Formats: sequence, C-alpha cells, structure tokens
Amino acid sequence: MVSRLAARLRNYAEKDGRGYPDWALRYAPIARRLRAFGLERRVILEVGANENGLARFTGAVAIAVDIEVAHLRAARAAQPVTPVVASVAALPFRDGTFDIAVCVDTFEHLPAEARAKAVDELLRVVRDTGISVTTFPSGAAAARAEAIVRDEYRRYTGGALRWLEEHTANRLPDAAPIADLFRKGVSPFREVRQETNAPVWLWLLMWRILMCGWPGRGNAIFQVVLRWLTPLLCRLRIGKGYRTMIWVEPKA
Repeated sequence: MVSRLAARLRNYAEKDGRGYPDWALRYAPIARRLRAFGLERRVILEVGANENGLARFTGAVAIAVDIEVAHLRAARAAQPVTPVVASVAALPFRDGTFDIAVCVDTFEHLPAEARAKAVDELLRVVRDTGISVTTFPSGAAAARAEAIVRDEYRRYTGGALRWLEEHTANRLPDAAPIADLFRKGVSPFREVRQETNAPVWLWLLMWRILMCGWPGRGNAIFQVVLRWLTPLLCRLRIGKGYRTMIWVEPKA
C-alpha cells in the first residue's frame, strides 16, 4: 500500500521534470523564459543530453546532441528528441539552423582549450532571430560546494560521482571569460546577457537530500512538495549563484 502510494506520488511529481530537484533548478527558469519566446514550430537544439532535459520540462521536440550514446538513449526514452552523436565543439549542422539552442552544464566537462570552439559553434548554428542559453557552474563558492558534496559522497558510499570528478579534472569555467567569448563572437543583431541560476546553498541542500537515499518512500512526498515549490525556488537569488547563465538574444 505504502509503496503503491509512493509510486503514484512520484509519477505525479516527475511527469514534467519538476520533481527532480537538481534538474528542476537547471531547466525550469530556462523553460519559463523560452515559453515567452514561443516553442511552437521552433527548431530546437539541446547540447548535452540526458533523460531530464529541455524537452522533459517543455514537451517541445528537440534535436539532442551528446558524445555518449548512453546519454542519448536515456534522453530518447523519456523525451520527444531526435538523438545525434556529436561534440559541442564540432556540431554537424549548417549555419543558422536553429531558432533555439540550449547547452546546460556541459562546459565544465570540456577541457579549457575546447570551450572557445564550443562558443563559436553555439553561435554559428543559431539564427540571428533566435535565442541560445548556455549554463555552467562557476566561481569559488560553487567549487567549494562541489568539494563538500564530493567528500560527503565518498564518506557515505565509498565511491565517486563521475560528473563531479570531471568538474574537478577540467576545473569550473570562469564566467567572465566565457561571456566575453560570446560577446566577441555574436552578430551585431544580437545581445549577450549574463545571469545566475540557483544559489549555492540551495544547490548544496538539494544534493545533500539526494545523497540520503533518494528517491526513497518518504522522499516521494518531498518530490511532490518540490514540484509545487519549483517556481519559487527558481526565483531565489539569495547568496552567490551556483550556475552562470549566458543568454544570447535578438536586440530589441
């Protein structure tokens, strides 16, 4: 009985992605803003695919790019996406193919020398009338929070989180130089805005909850509450931001 109720609550919470805490903090603000731009009949690219992506949060069909086939399989199983195996530093599309390009939490997995080429590619494949958003964790506060999660995860499980080890190996990108690359490469018809997404303390809290047996029976209730609170949590700007967001949009 309890297990069936937990399963139903979890299915409700996860139906549009908002019941996944870390993913909700990544995507809900992007989804909200892109809905105002309009998603119908838009040609959408997402670079860095997984089972929880833009299509999960919006229902919009997207072309999903990743270098790992396993990530693309997971994305295709959960979302309306067309998978393409490729690197963000060498996208196999013509100039100006897309109305929207989203690259969420991928730059920190790239070697520093590949990031400039990734910026060039993201700018190249989006039309001057389109929008792109690139996000990545950055800053000393984010690095300290990740070190805490890495140490606590090792202490609790004796293992390591692959994605977090890649952050450490490649070092988190500096926000200002990446934003400057976008400004230098952007066409005269578009503008670049730099923002933050999710306070560091909130990201750290979410990951401590995730490490405590998520998504166990009791956490199904937490997932439902989180789904209701996501719009509020995504607007919190108290404290230093964990994730930098770089928006490239048409000039008004």
